[in-house]
Amino acid sequence: MTPDLALAGSHAERFAVFRAALEQRMLRHVGAPAGAPARLMAASADAILASGKRMRPFLVHLAGAGADDTALLDAGCALEMVHSASLILDDLPCMDDSGLRRGRPATHVAWGQATAILGAVGLLNQSYAILGTLPATDAQRVALVNVLSSAVGWGGLVAGQEYDVNGFGVDEDPASVLQRIDQVNRMKTGVLLVAAVEMGAILAGQDDTRRGHLRQFATDLGQAFQIADDLGDGMKTAEEFGKDVGKDVGKDTFVAELGPERALRRCLDLLLRAQHALDAAGVDPAPYQWMIGEVFDRDLLVARMATRREEKVSS
Repeated sequence: MTPDLALAGSHAERFAVFRAALEQRMLRHVGAPAGAPARLMAASADAILASGKRMRPFLVHLAGAGADDTALLDAGCALEMVHSASLILDDLPCMDDSGLRRGRPATHVAWGQATAILGAVGLLNQSYAILGTLPATDAQRVALVNVLSSAVGWGGLVAGQEYDVNGFGVDEDPASVLQRIDQVNRMKTGVLLVAAVEMGAILAGQDDTRRGHLRQFATDLGQAFQIADDLGDGMKTAEEFGKDVGKDVGKDTFVAELGPERALRRCLDLLLRAQHALDAAGVDPAPYQWMIGEVFDRDLLVARMATRREEKVSS
């Protein structure tokens, strides 16, 4: 099934059609192949199909407007598998030690640490298998693999997680705390958003200029998203957040360094910069703006209310 978005009216309806097609496709990709352990496949499917924002695959879809629908869905599936694998590993007791994810028990809580780790490895492996066989040219498939491997590898997700858990070495520590935070956020959060628009642009044959503007859009969006997430960690309940709260205590974040009010302003400034990059890219901004509203509006409303309460108390 591919999404018949021409029949969708509003942006919300368009996203609902896309999401249904994406999740049906993901279910196909995590079906039980011959000889695969049923428990491992169940844990992997549980992680990938748990309710999430689906922001990354939707960005692939938006940036790839005009490309083959099946190719865009498969690229989105691959990216979502990488994202889910990173969450499984991030939640482990040796990492962030989080017991709740997307409003449900984290994978290692539900299935045990060994199965969680193996499931994450399996999802990462399957993501590359998907990219190697999706309907595109050989050159496009190679480019997609290069983008994803760069996002995951020594300069991407795994590097960001290492810095987040163990800090920077003497010879690699950025000049300031804010630069350190910016680098970790870019590696842990921004890289997959940048990869999303890159993958869509590759499949759509976008030129280098537009791809550059889309990368800048995704970079700013990723920094804003991480700040909103950090604000939620200190201002929401676990039920509201869908995951454990208070996990950022003692960590370097923009909220810890700047305070909630200045961090919120920084988040809003980043969203404005993202909008300017989107305008420069010359794409239809409306579906991107709708998605940003869905992802950010409630979080930023909570942050505004909380910072106003703090202002009243301090005055």
